Amino acid sequence: MARIVCFTDNTAVARVVQHELTDRQHALHFLSASRLTDDLRQSVRRLAPDVILLELSQTIDNPHLYFFLRSDKATRDIPIIILSSGARLAQQAAMLGADGYLQRPFLAEQLSSMVANHLAPQTAFAAA
Repeated sequence: MARIVCFTDNTAVARVVQHELTDRQHALHFLSASRLTDDLRQSVRRLAPDVILLELSQTIDNPHLYFFLRSDKATRDIPIIILSSGARLAQQAAMLGADGYLQRPFLAEQLSSMVANHLAPQTAFAAA
């Protein structure tokens, strides 16, 4: 069972993530994508996720969360999958160096597949 942290303030995104990944028996933790606080930093470190889902919003300038996650020693090597409805998501994800991205709206199967692909190397390593 993987630990997944999802940064989102969108209830529709949270519902899809929860429905699809709970069925896969992953431990899900939802955190706000709109503010970076010391409590949030401590929560992410304590949760020690295997994968991070990060919703980038057009109304909230929140790429700072991405930079925090990549600069923090505890989270820099954790795969980050960006979720957004932005028209230039592919370019933004490439520019940030994200491990993956999903354009909203996305299918539940796409989410499962993307998460599984980023868990596979860890699972294979743990089994060896």
